[in-house]
Amino acid sequence: IPVTILHAGSYKEDCNSYWAQGGVIYRNYRLKKKEEEGGGEDRVHPNEEDGMSQLVDTPQSLVNDIRIASGYTSPLSRSDPIEECTYSSHLFQNNNHSSSKMGRTCPTSGVHWNEDAAWKLACEGPHRIRQLLLGSKDDGHGETHGCVVPFDRTTLPTSGEDDDNDARVEKDGTEDDVLSLCLEASHAAPRIIHHADCTGKAITESITKAAAEHPLIDFVGDAVVTELIKDDSSGGSSGDNAMVIGANVLDKRTNQSTNYYAVHGVVLASGGLAGIYQHSTNPLGFNALGSSVGLALRLEDQTNNNSRNYNGGGNGITSDLEYVQFHPTSLYLPGEARFLLTEALRGEGAILRDAEGRPFAKEYHPNGELAPRDIVARAVFSESQKLVGGGSYGEYVHNAYLDISHRDANWLKDRFPSIDAHLSSRSNPMDFTKEKIPVIPAAHYTCGGVTTDLNGCVVGDVSSTNGSSSGWYRNLYAAGEAARTGLHGGNRLASTSLLEGLVFGASVGEMVAGVGGDASDDAALEGREKVMETMHMARHAIEHRLVMEQHGVNGSGIAASSDDRITNEATAILAHLKSLMWDNVGVVRTPSKLEVAVSELGAIRDQADRMWEERHHGAAAGWEVAALRDAAYAGLAVAEAALANRVSGGAHYVELDEEHSSVDVKEQDSDDEDDVVVARA
Repeated sequence: IPVTILHAGSYKEDCNSYWAQGGVIYRNYRLKKKEEEGGGEDRVHPNEEDGMSQLVDTPQSLVNDIRIASGYTSPLSRSDPIEECTYSSHLFQNNNHSSSKMGRTCPTSGVHWNEDAAWKLACEGPHRIRQLLLGSKDDGHGETHGCVVPFDRTTLPTSGEDDDNDARVEKDGTEDDVLSLCLEASHAAPRIIHHADCTGKAITESITKAAAEHPLIDFVGDAVVTELIKDDSSGGSSGDNAMVIGANVLDKRTNQSTNYYAVHGVVLASGGLAGIYQHSTNPLGFNALGSSVGLALRLEDQTNNNSRNYNGGGNGITSDLEYVQFHPTSLYLPGEARFLLTEALRGEGAILRDAEGRPFAKEYHPNGELAPRDIVARAVFSESQKLVGGGSYGEYVHNAYLDISHRDANWLKDRFPSIDAHLSSRSNPMDFTKEKIPVIPAAHYTCGGVTTDLNGCVVGDVSSTNGSSSGWYRNLYAAGEAARTGLHGGNRLASTSLLEGLVFGASVGEMVAGVGGDASDDAALEGREKVMETMHMARHAIEHRLVMEQHGVNGSGIAASSDDRITNEATAILAHLKSLMWDNVGVVRTPSKLEVAVSELGAIRDQADRMWEERHHGAAAGWEVAALRDAAYAGLAVAEAALANRVSGGAHYVELDEEHSSVDVKEQDSDDEDDVVVARA
């Protein structure tokens, strides 16, 4: 199947995954339960079932860790543990397609979590890692497609303090070179494989190189998707929604629009929307501006005859958008962009301290620094608000720091070279091996997104003459941070994001190709038959569309030199939007601030739409307007979902007290006032 990868950046590796520091979840085949009597504790081979029951790190263990982190407080539905397998429909706990929001709602936190998505990740994850990222030395198949990621390794037996907890297990000395496994917050076992503190870079470079060398994969750079193209004759028949047949693409270099058609479908994989916040760990550029969410919402508008009836993130084409995760520890230097300080630092023993050196994390949760991210983020945020040192009203001293200076300096620099390089390269260098580092939460990850089933097919409410029901958007898929499978609930467990992209991205590929999966899975077979039928319909629709374009209808080719005035206006409005999100839809939210956000973001979205529509009447709107438009749709959807949900859970924290709703919190307010003034002007 020919694949075209459209990427907004100038180079192939320009994506959020490239900047992931921590690692990717694998499985610890070395750490075993202590037995009452002696016995061998050798490493278990990944392809052997004997001894799997003795492992500490099981699929059930990972699923439970995901559940706890998600904010879902009820127990697991599955009582019978299962081992690594293809997670087929006959194993599903919640296979209810009458609702696009598969899973269960927690009666305490209101978090909607899909246990089946977690079981799929835990049961299929280790295989996908071996299939796509590891070489034969680790029982992998990476050599077959040219992708073997250089993950860090360790020598066994080990007994030092930096041995990734391998010393807990007796070794026979025969296996002297294995993958290094580290512990991260809220994980029950050290199961994270990594490449120093730049795992995303190592994975992205390896897998992109392999893809670029594949004869059926083409990359198109500087390509901004501005609209999904649906077949005008398709609709809500047979319980399904619109059929997507391609995308309209803006070339950033020429400012020309072109239609790209796809018989086999379109996959939304542009990442999340945390970049629409003023302070974010995401890279600059076109990353993390909510492009997939914006495209999906506009498709929903078209399908519903442009009736903008947003449901606060309910059962529409997007879900759970209020759950934006704020990473607890980004580098806090006023006037500078936030820089991520990976979760792995706390996994390796870093301590959160206030300005006077007092450790404070355990005052907020028994697990302290290793508590779920949402709890740690609010702890850091809370401490950062406190007046310290006897300062008078309005005089603040930063009050939240990360300290790992008690670990060996040489080991720290080897383990976290990217962080060391960033800190030491500043005009006023900082040394994290000797001093505590100022930290603050920053927008990091989107737990919700475009609603999909476990095969990556986009689902949502279908409008028809008979009312509204749930169905598929045919030929449209989503994977990775762009998608909402229900895996994360209200808060993401550390290092699940890269594995999620592998597991659910692979499922999309196999669904489209009609391969893989469980041959006895009737539901999967039915789904594949449906996909094949849709492809035949899409081919005819595309052929008809191409004939129309030859006669000047719905064609490509809109081009104009971008106007600096319009570009500057779009850039200023986007800066204002980011400040608006940070000030009103941040770590701690109030109904009154959310109402302000919804009102202002609605106006910004309408303005962005007008600016883009003027392009079709000769105005020279460029990619900056496209970026603003995506961010406006995504931002409004987040604010509406947050306003509609008054129950605090996971990363969505609402303060309902009237006295708090009227108090401006300094750290949550924008510290770049000049940007706000320019934007509002």
